[in-house]
Amino acid sequence: MKDVKGTVVKTVKDVKSYWKVPPKGKYMTFKEIGAYAFGGIGAYFIIQLGSTLIVSTTNIIVSTAIGVGPRHTYMIYLIATLLNIPLTAVRANMVDNTRGKGGKYRPYLLTMGIPTALIALVYVWFPYAQMYTMFPGKTFGYENGYLIKLVVVFICNLGLHFFFFFFQDAYTNLIHVLSPNTQERTDVLAVKSVVYSFAPSIMNIVNPIIAQVFANNDQTNIIVYRITYPIYAVIGIILTIVVYANTQEKIVQAKTHTIQIRFMDALREVAKNKYFWIIALAGWLGFLELAYQNILLYNQSYGHTANGTQYGIAWTIIGNASLWGMLFAPFFVKRFGKKAVLITVNLMNVVCIMLMLVNVRSFWWLVFCIWLNYLFSSVEQITTPAIQADIRDYQQYRSGERIDGMFAAVATIGNTVTLATSAVLPAVQEKFGIYEGNGYEKPFDILDITNGQEGLLYKFLPALILMAAVGAFLNVVPYFFYDFTEKRQKSVIRVLKVRSLFEDYSNNALDNDQIVEAIELVENARKMADETPKPIRKTYKELKGSEKKEAKKAYKADLEYNEDIEVSKFVCEELDKFDNALGKHKLMVYNEIANQGVDYIRSINLDSVRSDYAEAKALPKETKEEKEFRKFRIQLAKDKRAAKRAFDKFYGTVNTFAEPDMDELIALFDKEDELDKQIFEAAKNKGDKAAAKALTNEKKAVQKQAKALMDEFARFNRAAKPFNDARKFLKQYENYSHFDEIEAMYEDAKAQQEAEAAQEASQEQE
Repeated sequence: MKDVKGTVVKTVKDVKSYWKVPPKGKYMTFKEIGAYAFGGIGAYFIIQLGSTLIVSTTNIIVSTAIGVGPRHTYMIYLIATLLNIPLTAVRANMVDNTRGKGGKYRPYLLTMGIPTALIALVYVWFPYAQMYTMFPGKTFGYENGYLIKLVVVFICNLGLHFFFFFFQDAYTNLIHVLSPNTQERTDVLAVKSVVYSFAPSIMNIVNPIIAQVFANNDQTNIIVYRITYPIYAVIGIILTIVVYANTQEKIVQAKTHTIQIRFMDALREVAKNKYFWIIALAGWLGFLELAYQNILLYNQSYGHTANGTQYGIAWTIIGNASLWGMLFAPFFVKRFGKKAVLITVNLMNVVCIMLMLVNVRSFWWLVFCIWLNYLFSSVEQITTPAIQADIRDYQQYRSGERIDGMFAAVATIGNTVTLATSAVLPAVQEKFGIYEGNGYEKPFDILDITNGQEGLLYKFLPALILMAAVGAFLNVVPYFFYDFTEKRQKSVIRVLKVRSLFEDYSNNALDNDQIVEAIELVENARKMADETPKPIRKTYKELKGSEKKEAKKAYKADLEYNEDIEVSKFVCEELDKFDNALGKHKLMVYNEIANQGVDYIRSINLDSVRSDYAEAKALPKETKEEKEFRKFRIQLAKDKRAAKRAFDKFYGTVNTFAEPDMDELIALFDKEDELDKQIFEAAKNKGDKAAAKALTNEKKAVQKQAKALMDEFARFNRAAKPFNDARKFLKQYENYSHFDEIEAMYEDAKAQQEAEAAQEASQEQE
């Protein structure tokens, strides 16, 4: 009892101390964590609206409440998925090239959340039944009312593909940029997941009760969603504003770094990220796992095994399983690592799904199996986003750019793989007689044990269970090849901090906190890289009492000490990369390119490049050094070839081949920011509408100029890539040579930092 009281007191004290200032070594304040988590209830109301209405082969509302047959559901899904590929590319490009104080994701919480909610309301409130009366007759063998239904569902679904997916990415991916600390991200994800789960829990309780009161226990009646969805939409928007207003993105990147990412370049960079493909492949292979999700609803609605109140209680119990999984997920990740946790919970999902076969007729047995499944799956809800954040850090380390949106674009292109595989479920449903025109008012009514085909329901449910089990097993296989450990992620973040330090130094943009943190990081790395790892023995297992506690504490300290040595060696490799054989070779090659100037691109001979590429491919690749040397030579040949082709395309008939003016682009960005302030003030003060409109028009004109100039930069960067890479590498080499000058700034920066901290503490006490 004393320990519990002490923990509570400490927690309250921490919340007060770190409400506006993050704890040492962390990046998020308690206020920010609270806003992200509590506001997440609203965000997930909107996400639930979108996810329950987006057309898929397992969508219960479209197939039952609205009444679209499985074959036509699949056709809409197929067309929308293909059309979503270019839409996702647009979203990705918008995110990766978003600039301004709002960050990459925050600006889209409202601009995409509100349209998502409105489309959802149109989706469920459209008068589908009246269309049959207003437009009698048939076309192509189908009633006109049904065809209108298909058109409306298709249009709403396509709108959700853009706005809903954009909103979902904006909220769920926001954690990737709120902190670069992987364990902090995991901890915050756990808090967020526990809190936001109130949204689906409330829906799972309220919807069955509404169905019991207004729809005779029929959750497939659209009146249920017409009553509840407007309420969810309003609450969702209000709480999403809380997230927008109280969070701040923190990407480890030089303050002076300007984002200029061409779509195809970003696409190629992401395509080289093996960790992305591992995560994506797991999702593509596990498509069948979702087949089990509607089993409980089918059992209740068509087997008449429980009323609305019991169904609501069942989902309350199931939701409780998610709570425990989310709470313990950070502990499991810290203890075993994300990879081990993901593999374990996915294998347990297979077991839980197969257990349903024991008694598919029993409502409460299915509840128990789904409860177990949710217990393990909820852990994955924490680990998967945490891994997604980690691989974006790795991408930034590899490419030098923070590419976030393009991950979704490549994943969507890969979703074409599932177009064929997703046809499995509709095909199975048709085998069981579930299709439009099967003689029942709605296709799934054939499963009803009272009015449908006798015994069909309990033949159909085992088929879904077996499909789900196969999907769950396939989902786990790719994770065996994942090796981006927490230790390596920590190493990458430290290197990114070092790089941003030198880039900001060259642009006179360093601040005291950055100087102090980076210098201490480098000095610690130099010191620890030369240390000898401590022997690791679990001697504490043989002890008891306080001795065991102290020995275990020492064991963990030794593990952290050895990890710090490995991370420090990684940082030192970055600092010393210009002194090794490959670094010296790159300096020689890039100096040759840079000395010729940007017009070097004109002189590239494609026949010579083909020869260089063939020579590079023939280089030895036995050792790590040989592989890196060969990789550089191959990539250089590819870049020369692509640059020459781009030059011929964009500048072949133009005499001037010069870089656009960066100062001009920055001036346009600054002008846009200033106009935003003026527009905000005009709206706040309710001033002259004509003046506000003029400011808005001026902003659009500035944005158009900036877009044109950014396109010009994109063309130039594509055509001049080898020259740009040479210039960037040589600039980094020069920056790294100034470490002594930055180090000399440390004492003053440290003193000013301590003085500022003391002043803030004094002001808080007052």
